[in-house]
Amino acid sequence: MVVLIVCTTLLVSSTFVTSQPYQTTPWPSAGARIQENPPCFVFPSHRSMKGYLVEYSTNRLFPPQKTVQLESPYMLACPQQPVRPGSYFWRWRPLVEGRWSLVRAFTVSKDTAITVFPDIKILVDRIRGVHPRLYVPSSGLAELRDQAKRTFGGTRWLKNVHMYAQRMSKKKLLSEPAFLPPRGNPRRQALYQKTFRTTRPFFREMARLAEDYLLTGDELSGREAKRRLLHIVSWDPLGSTGINQNDEPATEIVRYCSIVYDRVYSLLSTKEKQQCLKCLTIRMKAIMERWRKRPFEKYPYESHNMGYFLPDMLVASLALAGDAPVEEMLRYTMLQFWSPFYPPFGGDEGGWSEGPGYWCWSTAVVARMYKLVESVARIPLHERSTFMRNTAQFKLYANPPYFKMSPFGDGQASGARGGTTMLMLAALYRDPYAKWYAEWQHAKLQGMDALLFDASKVHAKPPYDLPQGHAFNGVGLVAMHTVLPDPANNVAMLFRSSPFGSISHSYADQNTFYLDVYGEPMIIASGYYQLYGSPHHSQWTWTTQASNSVLVNGKGQSRRDWNAKGRIALFQNTPAGDYAVGDAAAAYKGRLKQYDRRIVFLRPALTGGEAIVVIRDDLAATRPSTFQFLLHALNKMYVTTDQQRVTFQNHQSRCRVEFLAPTELTFTQTDQFSAKPVHKAPNQWHLTVSTTEPKVKTHSLIVIQPYRRGHQKELLIAEPVKGRGCAGVRLNDGIRTVTVLYRTDFKAQSVSLGDIVTDGQAASVCTIAGRVRSAVQFGGSHLMYAGRMLVRNGTVWFDTVNTADSQSLPRPGNNR
Repeated sequence: MVVLIVCTTLLVSSTFVTSQPYQTTPWPSAGARIQENPPCFVFPSHRSMKGYLVEYSTNRLFPPQKTVQLESPYMLACPQQPVRPGSYFWRWRPLVEGRWSLVRAFTVSKDTAITVFPDIKILVDRIRGVHPRLYVPSSGLAELRDQAKRTFGGTRWLKNVHMYAQRMSKKKLLSEPAFLPPRGNPRRQALYQKTFRTTRPFFREMARLAEDYLLTGDELSGREAKRRLLHIVSWDPLGSTGINQNDEPATEIVRYCSIVYDRVYSLLSTKEKQQCLKCLTIRMKAIMERWRKRPFEKYPYESHNMGYFLPDMLVASLALAGDAPVEEMLRYTMLQFWSPFYPPFGGDEGGWSEGPGYWCWSTAVVARMYKLVESVARIPLHERSTFMRNTAQFKLYANPPYFKMSPFGDGQASGARGGTTMLMLAALYRDPYAKWYAEWQHAKLQGMDALLFDASKVHAKPPYDLPQGHAFNGVGLVAMHTVLPDPANNVAMLFRSSPFGSISHSYADQNTFYLDVYGEPMIIASGYYQLYGSPHHSQWTWTTQASNSVLVNGKGQSRRDWNAKGRIALFQNTPAGDYAVGDAAAAYKGRLKQYDRRIVFLRPALTGGEAIVVIRDDLAATRPSTFQFLLHALNKMYVTTDQQRVTFQNHQSRCRVEFLAPTELTFTQTDQFSAKPVHKAPNQWHLTVSTTEPKVKTHSLIVIQPYRRGHQKELLIAEPVKGRGCAGVRLNDGIRTVTVLYRTDFKAQSVSLGDIVTDGQAASVCTIAGRVRSAVQFGGSHLMYAGRMLVRNGTVWFDTVNTADSQSLPRPGNNR
C-alpha cells in the first residue's frame, strides 16, 4: 500500500526590517494584505516635518469623492472608523509642502477584528476625575474586589495582606541613588546595573502595597504605598534617576509611581497630588523629547525604547489623563500600539528576534498593555494583533517547556521559562497549546495578572497534532522536531539566520544551529549573559566564535550591526523530514560572496531508526581563505581525527558528528573562553574544525546521528557520494540504507544519484534490503527511484508495509 501525504512549502515572508539602521519602512507596503481594521499607516520621513497628510482610496487617481484624508503630526496615522474589506491605494506627503510619495496598493482582509482608534478628547473627558481606573473593570471597584476574594481566598488572604504592610512599614526608605560615572568609565555598566537592581525591589514593594490596597481596601497598605510614592517623587526628576542618566529606574518611576498614584488617589491631599503630577510630567516630557528627536514609529528597534519607554508612557498617560496635560502623550503612545511595528522585534508569524529569554518579558508586557487599554478605553486591543495571536507558537517550537537551554540571544544558557506568559496567551486567545506549555511548567499567575488572565476554562492540548517543524521567517528562525511534546524521544534542531542582524539582545550568529537530543542540550549556543557589555559578554557571547557557524580566516560576522543580516531562503516541512536553507553571506561584511547552509532533517518516519541531520555549506570567499566550522558542548567532545568524527555526550543522550567534506581538516578543542564570565558558571567546550589550504570556494558535508547511550552499534555508516548535478551522503548498516542528496547544478532540469532522479533542491530515500521504504523531496515537483515515480507535486511517499504507522507520532503514557 502506498500513502501520499501533502506537505507545505513555506518561503520567506515579507518582513518589516529594512537596510536603513534601526528604521521602519512605509506600511502598508506594496501589495500588503492587512489583517487589522482600520489599518495604521506608517511613513518614516527622511526628516521630521511639522505635519503629514495621508490619503487612501479605492481609486489609484484619488478622486475626492472616493478618498479619505488623514492629518497627523507624527509619522503614523490611523483612521477613527473601520475600512470596508477590499482593495485600496494610499500615499502621503508633508502637510505644508512636498511631493506625494509613491502610491502603494493594499488589501483589507475580510473577517478581521475591528479595533477603531479612540477619540482621545472623548476618552479623557470620560475618565476625568475617575480613580482608580487602571485595570478596573467597567462594573467597578466593588466587583474587582469581589473577584479578588473569590480568587485569592478570604480572611487568611486579607490577614497576609495586612501583615505584609506591617512588615514594609518598618523598612527604611531607599536613598536617592548616586550619579553614575561618565560614559566611557569602565565601572559605569556595573554601577548602572547595581542601581536598578537596588531600586527595582523598592519600586515593586510599593506597587504590591498599592495593589493590595486596590484589591482589599487595607488602609495600612495604602498608607505605606503612599509614603513610598511621596518619597520617590521627592527625588530630582532630572537628577541621578533621570532618563539621560540611568534609563531603567527613570522609566520604572514613570510606570510604578503613576500606577500607585491612581490606586491611592483617595489618600492623597491636593498638595500631594500636585507634587506627584509635577514630578511625573517632568519625567514624561523628557521621554517625549527623545521621541521628538528619534520618533518611535521610525526607530522602534531599541530594546528599552520598545519594552520600557513606550509601555511605561502608556501606563502613565492613562493614569494621569484629565489630571495633567498629557493628552498628546496619550495619543502618541497609544497610536504605537495600533502600529504594525509594535512590538518591533516580532512579525505576523509570532517570532521574536531577541530570543526566548527576552520574549517572556516582552510578550508579558504587551499582554498587560492590551488589558490596560481594554480596562480604560473599553477596546479589546489584543484582537488586533496578529503577532500576539501567533506568538505562543514561537515559544512552543523554539523553546519547549522542558528545554534546559534557551537559544538564541541573551539568557540562552538558562532553561526554558515563560509558563506564566503562555498562561496569559492561553487566556487571551483560548490557546490550548499555550495552556499545555503553562501546565508543563506548573505556571501560576499572581496578583492582578491572575484576575486579568483567566485561563481556567481553556483545556490544555499537547501539540501532537501540529506540524513538527515550523519556520518564523520574519525573524529568521526554523524549529524542527521529531516529537515535540515528548522530551524523552524528541530530537530538536533549531536553525537561525535573522534579517534583524546582530543588534540588541541577539548575536553575530547567522546560520547557526542548536541540537537537543532526548531532552538534553547536545550542540549548544555558547556563552553567558551575566552583565550586559562585560568583557565575556562582548568579546565572546556576542561573537560568531560562540556559535555553531563558520569563521573565515579566523574572523566571524560583524557584531552589533543592523546590516549583518541572514535570512531563511527556504523552508519545507513534511511528516518525513524538513529542509531549511539559510543565507548569511551579508553578515561577513565583504569577506564572503556566498554562505548558504542547507539542512536536511529526517524523522524516524523516514529513516526507520533514529533521526538523521545532514548539513551542507556552500562557501565562497572574496579571496583565498581558510574556513573554520565551529561546534560547542557542555561536556568534552571525543574527537577521532583520522575519521573526522566527533562524539558528543550529555547524560544518556549522545550524537555522532562526521565531517565527510572537506577533507584534511584540523581539530582543536578547548574549554577556555576568550574572556571569563563575570560570575562562576558551568564549563563549556569549544571545537574548531579548520581547513588547511586557502581556497576561494569550499563546501561541507556534515552528518549528525543522535543516539542513546549503549546504542552506538545501531548507527549507520556514512560515506559521501556524487551524482549527476548533485552530491550527498549514503548511510547504511548492511540492510537499511538512507541516501540524502543535495542539488549542486541549479540549471539542470533534473539531477540523479544512483537510482534517484529528482528536480528538487534536496531529497532522501530509505530502502530496506533494496526495497524502497520511504522517500521525500524538497523544493521540486517529482522524485523517481529505479524508474518508478514515487513523489509528485509536493508529496511524501511511504510504503506502509515497511513503515508502521508512518503518519503518526508516538504518544508515551507520561506526557503530562
